[in-house]
Order: sequence, then structure tokens, then C-alpha cells
Amino acid sequence: MKKYFLILFTTLMIVSSKAQNALVTLNDTTMISRDESPKAAPPIMEEGWNQIPTKFFTMNFGFALLLDQTFLVQDDNSLAQVGKVDPATEFRGDRFILSGKILGFRENPWRYMISANFNGLDAPEGKKSFEFIDWNIEIPFGKKAGWLTIGKQKEGVGHEYVAPGTQLPWTERGTGVPAFVRQRNIGIRYSNSIMKQRMTYTIGAFNNYWDTGNTFKDNGTQFTSRVTALPVYTSDRNLVHVGVGYRYTSDTKGTLSYKAKPEANSAPFYLNTGAIAATGANTLMLEAIGVRGPFTLMAEYMNALVSSSLADNPSLTYWQIGGSWFITGENRKYNKNNGNLGKLLPKKNFDFSKDSGPGAIELGIRYTQTDMTDGFIQGGKFDRFTTNLSWYPNAHFRLEATYGKGSLDYNQIIGKTDFWQFRLQFEI
Repeated sequence: MKKYFLILFTTLMIVSSKAQNALVTLNDTTMISRDESPKAAPPIMEEGWNQIPTKFFTMNFGFALLLDQTFLVQDDNSLAQVGKVDPATEFRGDRFILSGKILGFRENPWRYMISANFNGLDAPEGKKSFEFIDWNIEIPFGKKAGWLTIGKQKEGVGHEYVAPGTQLPWTERGTGVPAFVRQRNIGIRYSNSIMKQRMTYTIGAFNNYWDTGNTFKDNGTQFTSRVTALPVYTSDRNLVHVGVGYRYTSDTKGTLSYKAKPEANSAPFYLNTGAIAATGANTLMLEAIGVRGPFTLMAEYMNALVSSSLADNPSLTYWQIGGSWFITGENRKYNKNNGNLGKLLPKKNFDFSKDSGPGAIELGIRYTQTDMTDGFIQGGKFDRFTTNLSWYPNAHFRLEATYGKGSLDYNQIIGKTDFWQFRLQFEI
């Protein structure tokens, strides 16, 4: 396995060596022109060969490859709770991205994004190996009037889901985040950045019955909103970000359910409420970020209040606090359109030459807690302490090693798990 990682890493480094000189064009969102890409598009590097301009539209190609190796060391209680979890090697994601603008609207060109994920090496038997993650059109209303996004997209709430997953300090998002926010949803969302980009807001309505096969009524509808502000901002290296979000979901055929993995994709669900007879749920989200030079402090809180008279209206919570330090002095870019931390650009790339720099090196530490036990609902409580070390040879690559210590309180048993996770990431 180590040999496979080394061969793949070396090959990709050689292929991308000529592309490193183009990295200086990075802006807040992507490395292509802001007018070329949707506001929430993942990063796409400007390499020339991956851009197609025509009289009618522009097209930018990008892709991301994430190769993971995960080992879990469980005590007897953990084995009794969730069963034995074997070591796993998986392509966490093989994503192909198209984005650009439609030139028929000269003054305010519409923008589009399509992304597809291939999971053929890991997809369970009978499951789809290829699926579209995003497909949406973005309609701008002028330079200061915001934009409307229609189609399959992110819901726009929760900083860890607003930010691209490959841009976060951590291998995986916190345990409770995927439980309380849907990764992608089908709907319509309006967003804007105001007060000289010191504040953002968004509001949306969603119902993904096309994906589930349910009727529109039985599927459940979601309404989301988020507001962020920069009470302190002198540069991307000195800022304070605060945000508040709200998400309402109606029931799906009379029930709601919440479940979560322990920040390891190859592991089973550690937390699971099962089906709760409910009419809906209201989720409040709070977030705060502070950046000072190479240091970043992040905190997030989510509280889902489930409307269920039979279950005595349970309250489910998630919170995290963590930080990172770029030993080599860098910091992440701040995306003022969406209110999130984004792309990392090393000060000096590593490229096997005599004048090579070290790339960027980041140390991270985080504590998360997800509590799905309240009253009649016994979904479990999971705490995890995580440390990680990341090396970015350039803006395309990331090598990451993570250690986590988790504790699951379920069915009056406390199980302990050690998590060892390794990732090779390449994106363009």
C-alpha cells in the first residue's frame, strides 16, 4: 500500500510540475476569473488546456482525486457496539467538474456548474458507481444585487458544508454536520454579499423528490438561511468571522431520522436515532472563525429541535472547536462571496529542483461532540479528539496523516476507538 501511494504521488507530481507556475493567479474562490465560475464552485486551476472559450459559452474542466487509507483500533466495548471495522483503502472521491458562463446574457452572464462523482471501486453491490453531485444554473442580478442558484446544489448553511471539503483542515467533516445538513439538495437559493463584502446572506427552499422517488409531499421540504459577518477584517491574515444559520425540514412520510459516522468514511454509522415519528425539525447553527497570520481558530454549534409529541420533542446537538497552524507561515484565502475559508496557496512550492521550497505544512487539532440521545431517543453520544498533519507540496497536492481518539456512549456502554487515517489528495 505504501508503494502504491508513493508511485501515484510521484507520477502526479511530475505531470503537474509545469502547472505550478500558474498558481500565482489564485483569487478568493478559484484560480480562474471570478466571472467564469459560479460563486460556490470548487477550485479549478487555470492551466489553459482545461479551458474552452466559444462565442456562446465558456467551459472550465477540473477534477479531484482523494485516496484514503483508514485503520481503526477498537476496544471490546466498541466491538460489541458496532462490530469489527476492518482496515480500508478507498477512493474517497473521484470527481469531475465543469463550470463556466453562458454568454447570451452579455451584461450579466449566467453561470453553470456540473460535477459528477465516480465511485466504482468502492460502491456497494447494486449501488450506483457514477452520479451527478451538482447541476445548477446561477443567475446574477447585477454586480450588487446578488444571484439566484437553481438546481442541485449545497444548501448554503453550516460553514463546514459551505466550504469545499478539500479545503478544510480536516480529513472529514465533523460527525454531526452530515447528520443535520444534507450534502446536496435540489431547489432554489438566493444569495448576496453586502456592506463592501463584510456581510453575506442566503435563503433557500429545497425538495429532492427527483432523487428519492417519493412524491413531492411525502418527501419532505427544507428551508434554509444563513447570515455571516466580518466584524474584524484587515486582510485574509487578520479577521474575525461570525455566522448564524437556520434549517427547517418537514417530515418524510411522517418520520425523521438522524445518523452519523465517526469522521471515518469506511466505518459504519456509530450514531443512529432510527425513525422518529415527527412532523418536522428546526435546526439552529452558530459559527465563529478567527485568523491571525498562520493561526486559525474555528468553532461551530448545531442544535436540531425535533417536533415529535410521541418522543417528547427531542433535542439533538453537535459542536466542535479546533484550530490549525501553518508552520510555514501561510493562511487560507477567505471567500467573501460565500463567507467561508477556502483555498490554500503555499508561499514556495516543492518541485524537486535545487531552489525548491518546502510547500506548506499545517498542524491541526480539534474536538467534536455529537449527542443524539434525549428522552425516548437513544441514538448515542460520540466524542472525538483529532490531531492531523498536512503537507501541501503545491496548490494541487495534499498529503495528510490524522490520528483520532473517539468515545461512543451507546446502550449504557462506552466504547473506545483509535482512528488512523491517511489521505493523498490531488485536484486541478
